[in-house]
This record gives sequence, structure tokens and C-alpha cells, in this order.
Amino acid sequence: MVQPIAWLNGQQTPFDQMAVPVWDLGVVAGAAISEMARTYGHVPFRLEEHVQRLADSCEELGFPLPYDHATMVTKATELVVENSKPLGESDDLGIVWFVTAGANATYLADGELPGPTVGIHTFRLPFHLWKSSASDGVRLRIPHVRQASNSVFPVHRKVRNRLHWWLADRAVGAKDSGCRALLLDDLGFLTETSTSAFYAVIDGTILSPQRNVLDSMSRRLVEEGAAAIGLRLELADIPVSAIHKMDEAFLSSTPVGLLPVQSIDGNALSVNQPDSVFRRLIAWWAQATARDPLKQILG
Repeated sequence: MVQPIAWLNGQQTPFDQMAVPVWDLGVVAGAAISEMARTYGHVPFRLEEHVQRLADSCEELGFPLPYDHATMVTKATELVVENSKPLGESDDLGIVWFVTAGANATYLADGELPGPTVGIHTFRLPFHLWKSSASDGVRLRIPHVRQASNSVFPVHRKVRNRLHWWLADRAVGAKDSGCRALLLDDLGFLTETSTSAFYAVIDGTILSPQRNVLDSMSRRLVEEGAAAIGLRLELADIPVSAIHKMDEAFLSSTPVGLLPVQSIDGNALSVNQPDSVFRRLIAWWAQATARDPLKQILG
């Protein structure tokens, strides 16, 4: 099997040889920032915007980023060209950048400390994992675990410290296998899932949480699509009590695109109706990316 290539600290390397040292703060403290884009039809989609968000996150959190914007885009593009060669026509790649905070001084007390670990790699998108969610919808439950607070770190930045998400998904999965967690913030408003932005449709208006959520690239695309096809989208505080008023709900993420929500805490929602807001957005998304992500998942 041909090994995909990756890029680590300025050097091209086989993917299976990528490694973050045990003394790196990315391992020791979970102090890392990541970014993810994807290809559509083997063509990278909006890499420049993703790299800009990575640079903005590094600046806000004070992470050194020793490579410029052009380098991060160029190296990712080179990996896509090479790693797309063995793919089938219906396959696509996820593209990941990551930056750590550098070395932990306690582990390496003597001498000059190494700088951050910076890497780029790709992976074949596992569409089969999302097939049932695409056809039947995602089942969501609200766990006891709450969303991380902005008093700890800026939640709108894509940091790798996601222990709370893992705990939340594990908690709901233990009670109802196959469910995903939809977290509340400290004020009791709906936020997001571990991998996706959340949207509710009430009386034809799309609502998405306005606080304590990631500055999602996929949500930017949903906002763009809603404006283009004349749908109203509002960023708002969404209380749990609003679940009973929802006509439909859906999720967005970079690797998947859009997925319908089947239920929230056992409250059933309509899924994949021909005239739904979800279907209208999927049609726009397919035009914007030149590939229908739902059909790609369903095969």
C-alpha cells in the first residue's frame, strides 16, 4: 500500500512517520490549534480561508507560527495533488493543519527549548461512517457535561483541547448507543456538537447559536447559502424549551457538509422532506462545491 505523504516542521515525510514529541505542550497540556479543510472532486476548497483562520487563532492565543500564509497553503496543495492520485473518482480528502505551543520546559530543562510542532496531513474522508446519519438523521441528546467557557479559552477558536466533547459523547452514547451530544453552555442555551455547528428551523427561520461556539467555516458557508437563496438566518440564544417548536434541525461541518437531525432528547423532527430548508441548502451547497455532499455519503 502506498503511504500518503505529509509535512512536518518544514519537511515532507511519510504519513506513518508523523509524530509529536512527548515533551511537546500539544501532548503535555493539550495546547494545540488545528484547522481542517477538504477537497471536492479532488480540488481543495477555500484553503486560503482555513489557513487565515489558523493564523488568526495562533495570533489570538499567542502561539508562534513560524511559516507564512503562502507556505501553509502551498504545502497543503502539494499534499493534495500527491495523495489524491490513488483515490477513486467518488473519494475526497480531508486536509488538516496543526500547531502546538512548543516544548514543555519541565521535561526539557537544559538548553534551548524547541519551538512549536507544525504539521499538515490529509486523509481519505470515511463517507461510510456517516451513511446512516445522512439517510436517517442524527440523534442528539443533551448531556450533563457543559460547553467549555470563554473564561477558560476563546471557544470560537479551533483548539485541540476537546476533552469535554469526548466526555459528553461518551455520556450520551452510554445511555443511548449511536446518539451524539448537543451541549448547553453555562446559561443553559444550546451550543454545538463535538464536530458540527447546530441549526434549528422554526417557522421558516434558521436559528444558530450566537455565543460559546466555534467560528465555524461550514457555518459561514450555510450563512452564504441562506442569503443566496432567500432564507432567513439568525444567530440567537436558543433555549432548551425551543426544541418543541422546531420544524427541523440540521448540522454542518467541513468534512461532512450537512446532515439532518432526527431527534433531540427523544423529540422527533422531520428528516429529508423534499421542500425542507435542509434540502434547499443541500441543493445550493452542491452548486457551490460542484459536488452534492449528501449523495457522496450515500453513494
